[in-house]
Amino acid sequence: MKNNLLTIGQMAKLNHTTLATLRLYDDKGLLKPKSVNPLNGYRTYDVCQSAVFHMIQYNKDLGLNLNEIKALLDCSDQAFLVDMYHQKLKDLDQQMKYILWQKEQIRSILDWKDHVCHLPPRGVCTLEYVRKYDVFVKKATRNYFQEDFGSVVYDLAHLKAELRQKGIHGIYSYHAFVTMKLDDFLARRYRAAELGVIIPDKDEATGKIEVQSHSSNMSASVYLDGFDHVPAYLDQLRDTCQQKHYTMLGDVICQIVAILDPCDYRKTSEVLRLQVPVQKNADTPSA
Repeated sequence: MKNNLLTIGQMAKLNHTTLATLRLYDDKGLLKPKSVNPLNGYRTYDVCQSAVFHMIQYNKDLGLNLNEIKALLDCSDQAFLVDMYHQKLKDLDQQMKYILWQKEQIRSILDWKDHVCHLPPRGVCTLEYVRKYDVFVKKATRNYFQEDFGSVVYDLAHLKAELRQKGIHGIYSYHAFVTMKLDDFLARRYRAAELGVIIPDKDEATGKIEVQSHSSNMSASVYLDGFDHVPAYLDQLRDTCQQKHYTMLGDVICQIVAILDPCDYRKTSEVLRLQVPVQKNADTPSA
């Protein structure tokens, strides 16, 4: 250092940064050197410019981008600075809300993964407690039970796109289901009534879509692999309920529990749960 002047290398070393960073700040107009040699282009800095450099780095740590920092430096006005920091606080509040939402979604996935790892054996009818949940449903445009799983995936893609356009996120395939009216189920008319998805965050959806609440209940359930086998397992579920003298109380739900092949996530291999809310009568034989 001579007369408080630093070469670009000395400036970088003093402030634990790189030559590339100082050149970038120069090019963007954030921190211009005190002088530039017209013959060789060498930059020279005043040591006191380190204070400006520290201010830039500090604001980067606060989350401001280089354009925002340049605006602060260009304006150099306290009122402008206060307004920008208030806006940054609002932005951080939104980011924190989104991060908390992401954490809850990841926890939900981990809970789901644990659930999938402890499913009852396929094809075994069981009684299962189904907790309350909120859903968005649309009338089925086709009879999925008479088609292949691609029809469900196709219409589900449109339904998810509609929700995303309304600002509703976190809808995943294992939140989806197809319903069948109880009368059709009992009469062996396997017709789809509705296509729907579970809404993870009702508050997010309030005012954007009509959300329905499904109350908690005991359900007779059976798990199966592959949508093609649904009709046969519907027969089994209905016959089991009748044999055990269960009173069936509502519509049948075919929920997607898993959709990706556990050995190759680029392929689909659906796991489904058929369920119907039931009541065990006093004379119902033990399961």
